[in-house]
Amino acid sequence: MTFSKINRLTLLLFFFLFSFTPVEYRDISANAHQNQGILYLSKAEAEKMANDTRNNLLVDVRNHAEYLQFHLDHAINIPMSELNEHLNELEPYKEKNIIIYCQKGTRSKYVAQQLNSLGYKHLYVIMNGVN
Repeated sequence: MTFSKINRLTLLLFFFLFSFTPVEYRDISANAHQNQGILYLSKAEAEKMANDTRNNLLVDVRNHAEYLQFHLDHAINIPMSELNEHLNELEPYKEKNIIIYCQKGTRSKYVAQQLNSLGYKHLYVIMNGVN
């Protein structure tokens, strides 16, 4: 066998093996997107979930002034800059749904990533915030 035939056979074998690798698909809402254990929801989907205050916690991570101007019903305010001081308040919700939002979605994504790294499993972020 020549070198080029071996390369072609290796390439064909490689293609064959990886063409049939199983892929896992998860069924999530048509409007939701998932990334690293964090589910991204529309504002309307999040508001529906937040109405069930027994199983869901709605957290506004904007600063206090922004929260006082406007906030979603049932939301508590834990500014991103104060997250570490409020972790004890979130501990009872470690196995429950925590819905996080901010103005544009940047701060809430950061907070969700921090909580995810601390073992919180059911994290939701409102896509694009609550503009």
